[in-house]
Amino acid sequence: MALGPCCTDLMKRRVELVEGWSRHVAFLLDLLYKLGALTEEDVDSVRGGGCRGERERMRRLLDVLHGRGEEACRAFQHALQQVSADPQPPPSDSNSCGQSLTFPELQGAMRKHKEILALEHSPMDYLSIRGRAAADGSNCTFIETTLLQSVGFLVPPRYQHEATDAGDAFRTVEVPPGTQGPTCGFSTLCQSLLFGRDDGVIFLCGVAGSGKTTLVRQLVHEWVVSEETQKVIISLSFRELNLVSEPQSLQDLLCVHYSHLRPVLAHILASDPSKILLILDGLDEFRIPLDFDRTPKCSDPELAQSMGSMVVNLIKGNLLPGRSLLLTSRPYAVTKVPLQLVSVFFTVLGFSPEQQHQYFLRTCQTAEAADVIQHYVSSHKPLLRMCHIPAFCWIVATALQNFSNAQESLQQKLDDKQESVALKTRVVVVPQGPGKPTTITEIYCCFLKAIIVFHTEGREANLGVNRLQEAPQVMQGMRSLLRDLGGLAFRGLLERRFLFDNSDLGSLALGHCELSRAFLVETLREDRTSLVCEKSFHFIHTSLQEFLAALYYVQQSLSGRDPFSGHKPGLLEVMRKALEAGRYRLIGPSYHRHIKKVFCWSESHQSGHLDLFCRFLSGLLVPSTRQILEGLFPQEPQKLLSVPACRAAGPVPPASAPPFFLKLLRSQLQHRELRPERQVNACHCLYEALDPGLPQRLERWLRLLAQQGEPALERQRQQQDWSELAFLLELSPALQDLNLEAQDLRADGLRRLLPVLHLFHTLRLAQNPLGPEGAAVLCLAVRNPDCRIEKLWLVATDLGCNGVEILSDALKENRTVVDLRMAINSIGDKGAGHLAELLRHNHTLRDIRLRDNHVTDKGAELLMAALKDNNTLEFLWLFDNKFSKDGVRKLKEFAKSRSTLDIKVCV
Repeated sequence: MALGPCCTDLMKRRVELVEGWSRHVAFLLDLLYKLGALTEEDVDSVRGGGCRGERERMRRLLDVLHGRGEEACRAFQHALQQVSADPQPPPSDSNSCGQSLTFPELQGAMRKHKEILALEHSPMDYLSIRGRAAADGSNCTFIETTLLQSVGFLVPPRYQHEATDAGDAFRTVEVPPGTQGPTCGFSTLCQSLLFGRDDGVIFLCGVAGSGKTTLVRQLVHEWVVSEETQKVIISLSFRELNLVSEPQSLQDLLCVHYSHLRPVLAHILASDPSKILLILDGLDEFRIPLDFDRTPKCSDPELAQSMGSMVVNLIKGNLLPGRSLLLTSRPYAVTKVPLQLVSVFFTVLGFSPEQQHQYFLRTCQTAEAADVIQHYVSSHKPLLRMCHIPAFCWIVATALQNFSNAQESLQQKLDDKQESVALKTRVVVVPQGPGKPTTITEIYCCFLKAIIVFHTEGREANLGVNRLQEAPQVMQGMRSLLRDLGGLAFRGLLERRFLFDNSDLGSLALGHCELSRAFLVETLREDRTSLVCEKSFHFIHTSLQEFLAALYYVQQSLSGRDPFSGHKPGLLEVMRKALEAGRYRLIGPSYHRHIKKVFCWSESHQSGHLDLFCRFLSGLLVPSTRQILEGLFPQEPQKLLSVPACRAAGPVPPASAPPFFLKLLRSQLQHRELRPERQVNACHCLYEALDPGLPQRLERWLRLLAQQGEPALERQRQQQDWSELAFLLELSPALQDLNLEAQDLRADGLRRLLPVLHLFHTLRLAQNPLGPEGAAVLCLAVRNPDCRIEKLWLVATDLGCNGVEILSDALKENRTVVDLRMAINSIGDKGAGHLAELLRHNHTLRDIRLRDNHVTDKGAELLMAALKDNNTLEFLWLFDNKFSKDGVRKLKEFAKSRSTLDIKVCV
């Protein structure tokens, strides 16, 4: 039988009708039933007992209409016209009970939604027992962090711990060339998400503790107080999604999470998805794999699917097309999402030095205390690098401020009562002088002690003398609990697991003790349908988990117990094979064997996720560092330590880690198969272990650099890593002249040295193949606000015209470089033009040398024209260029007209 025109039209428009009209299917069904085009059985068949989503019901309705014939299809077209005339028919504005939804009801639901999100995302201290809610928004305070916006993001292979690069983030960011944008603040992110029309995926990436979740809290707060934005924020964390084991529809998931939105949720999802801002926080914590190639497409928010499939469809835009989506993650998990699906990347760089000071001012009780902490951190480069991470700033402030306050009170009491010297030496404080913490491990020890002594069991109000005097007894009482907590941290580190459940805590007798509440954050998910409450836990910061794991390992080793005992058999088997293939012979006392074992284990993992753990372990092997936690460790036999147990009272340098351990780390530095990043971490470990030989290692580096051209030395140099040199140079602020001439140094090596390049007065880089890429690295150094470079020597570095252009743009803003030597770089007339433009803006340069650069008379004319506006340049050397006799004459005549300018030139 031939099809009528209406049936034919519906068949042609089937895809359009399913995509664009499914949200009106309930209204269409009711209208067609009233018109007599459908029977009651037809309506029940389309609805499918309520188990079908809107799109599936629309497909079923079209099939039924096709079977009913031309008249039914004509009635359907008539119903479509009514929907067009009334774009918001009653069914789409009804709640889950089918009752009409009024505008005041929608307003009331949204008002309550804002109140609940304001409570959930109020500003919080990392320490949960000190959190402060600000539901009304009146006391919301957020410290500004620095972001970098880009349209692409390159994720290099992870060979080192993410905290290692934190301090370098303000000087170099690994993004594809040409895609790096300017640094920005929260306002740029807020404008893009709350007030823009971007319907793509915005990725917010940063290391642990850099402030990603805080930015989400700040974004929600801005949305709560703003009356201009039309967005509706729906926020979910991947920690909570991990707890959903059964397939669920997006609508049901949101109804469970936001039960107060149940009456209006269908309306919000169906009305205008472009007004929805969906936040998915913590992609790196999502345990379910994401398959973007084979996951079935699902565009129906009422259709049940697994959590992995739902996340894929949300990111791809199949679910809620047109919505804005904010994803947050640590760097290593960025590759879980295909980069072509992401429209904008924001990298959280953390705190700049000014923002660090602002944070200390906000945290400390007085401005003087904040200035002291800031000055102290600035004078210790390893601490300064870590303080770009906001979480570490909090740890430093907590560690130093509490003990400084208590120390002042204690000193006053001792002076007033003239206590005995024995009492003074027994109390562990943070003194001025040799005993003040200089390593990251000492900072974390002070932090741990501050939390236990001053901030648990209601002690926060008591920061006085008695608590500090009782510290050894308090620490001894916490020994078993800390061992259990450290065992949990160590197991999670081995399994690369950062989320734990009740069974993990119960097996270690941690439960809800005060100590676990101080260091663990609880994530709660309530299932109101089954009346079940599921909990998960994570440490307040991943670096604290790594520190507690190291603390546990040293506790067990000093007690003669194997720290690996009690863990998964499969894990121990993998470790046994790694040890058999390792370089170390695990002989000697058990204490030595345990330490060697874990370093062999870390070497077998080239990803670097154990780097910070090894640094903490190195620091905790120093007796004076352990003395900060007096009472926590068992009595240690002198034969295990080989060093005094207590720090000397006089100005004697503190004892280092045991000799066997220093020998172990030094052997790592000589290991040819070890990646350069592991060698750098060995240097960090030596620093934490207070190795007195680090200055000698720098001297060997400088001797190696001073001798050029010898084949044996060249082979040795190739085995070195420039990052190691950068680390050692940071520890030697007195060095003013860095001579790297003729070292085969390339742009990648120069980038590794970037953290220290700006610190030297003279930078000699001649006869190295740097090229334009190297010039781009130098730009970051000369633009650094703390740049001290006065002499920049770049003879024969293959800069070319492009390299000179890049460097000239950066030098326009520089006010320190006075001597620029760029001979033998083939810059030509075009490069001379870039330098001429530089001279119009820069009035700091005094000496420029451009010998043998293929500059002709045209380039000379450009330079002379620029020098008419520049009265500060004193020397311009142009030997061995391609000038004509007439060009040389003009240059000499120009020089005579300027008594303060010496131009050297020849034919």
